[in-house]
Amino acid sequence: MNRGTEATLHVAGTLASVGSSIGLGMQIASAKARGRREQAVDSVSELAIRLQEARQAQRAALHRAAQAEARLAASQAELMALRHALAQERQLTAALRDVCGI
Repeated sequence: MNRGTEATLHVAGTLASVGSSIGLGMQIASAKARGRREQAVDSVSELAIRLQEARQAQRAALHRAAQAEARLAASQAELMALRHALAQERQLTAALRDVCGI
């Protein structure tokens, strides 16, 4: 396994762990927000709670976007490493063919 693949697998594992923790936190926060909404007695409180929920959703979306960017960067690094390895393999194959007279 080359370094690019190892790095990609490590990053993906870390992101999956972080993502599942954030997902659980968001579920807990959502459940708490629903409970607060049920207790809200006036429309101002309801709007304030909805604003908080929207901000939480925005933070979660920004976090998911950052994760996607990290996965993209890892994939691009792996692609570059694979292209480099392919170029080296082609050079070695050409050199071997020259030595063998093929």
